Amino acid sequence: MGYGLQDMDTLIILLITTLAVIFISGSIVLLFALWSIHTIIKIKVPWVKTPLENIVKVFSEINLPENSLMYDLGCGDGRSMFFAEKQGYRGKGYELSLYPFLKCLIKKIFTGSKIEIKRKNFFDENLKDADLVFVFLVDAVMEKLGNKLNKDLKSGAIIVSYGFEIPGWKPEKILNTNPSKFYLYKI
Repeated sequence: MGYGLQDMDTLIILLITTLAVIFISGSIVLLFALWSIHTIIKIKVPWVKTPLENIVKVFSEINLPENSLMYDLGCGDGRSMFFAEKQGYRGKGYELSLYPFLKCLIKKIFTGSKIEIKRKNFFDENLKDADLVFVFLVDAVMEKLGNKLNKDLKSGAIIVSYGFEIPGWKPEKILNTNPSKFYLYKI
């Protein structure tokens, strides 16, 4: 018993469809990778996740009233904003890298979250309404960030920086977490 022409046509169509799906999927992954590399080169800040257990620890140290507004600068997948929202805060995040931005946006849609996420450079935005600012950036941008926060933030605002100190600022508290520390500042 052999295969008929109709069976061969079906196999060829299946093979072409499979190859097309592989090609399209690979192209999408490559596009995301190239876009991420471009963003990292442009802004000099890679996307690295803050461990959730460290977010829980730092939020146990923050005492702000419910409905306070948290800005997450370079929010990645939004994990700190989603956690803050569960604690009663409002969240507004900025992320330039396409993949984590889309990941956060999809989670926001599927969870019904009310956080705001923008694909914009936070250095171009006014942060005056922030009660809390959460950052996990790199040393190379911390001085510029400190200048911006000094200019934009209202008195009493809290800044939480994971991994990197703001040059010239004295933290009110340092939390030892693994693999890095949290630096808590107050304007």
